[in-house]
Amino acid sequence: MEEKAALRQTVHQSIKQINNRPHVDQSIHQRLFSTDIWKESQTIALTSSLPLEIDTSPIIHEAFEAGKTVCVPKVTGQGLTFHIIHSVNDLETGVMNILEPTTPPTTQAIDLCLVPGRVFDRSGYRIGWGGGYYDRFLRTYEGVTVSLAYSVQLVDQVPTEPHDLPVQWIVTEKEMIQCSPYLL
Repeated sequence: MEEKAALRQTVHQSIKQINNRPHVDQSIHQRLFSTDIWKESQTIALTSSLPLEIDTSPIIHEAFEAGKTVCVPKVTGQGLTFHIIHSVNDLETGVMNILEPTTPPTTQAIDLCLVPGRVFDRSGYRIGWGGGYYDRFLRTYEGVTVSLAYSVQLVDQVPTEPHDLPVQWIVTEKEMIQCSPYLL
């Protein structure tokens, strides 16, 4: 646990040093939007970003513009529930000051899940915020998983535990990394 905390802190400091983050975010957004994964997905799940994360609001707006269904998670005692939103007005401040949906939960299948995280390795393993919500969700999720990351968030190897599951793709401002060879 100490190793994960140290990696989170190191990456946190590295993100603070990125010059012109909105421009870097835009590069990541455009790389995502140019993929077949994005183009073919109809229902997309993503969180509302925290201050030192890649801004997800342009992704939400692009999804609405493209006629995609947008699902945003809410933290509950049982884990994550996903809720369809129709505009950003369907969001309010929730756990950890993350914007969460005010709409009812959905059972609609999600094609693409943008999985948040703080630290990543090229095998798709990630260190999140420590709650384990996405690890539990990913156990039963059958769609495509993509994480958005600044290149400074990549490390040689993330310490893993038996319950950790890798994402299939990581998109940075420099590259798109295929982590799991079993998809696409």
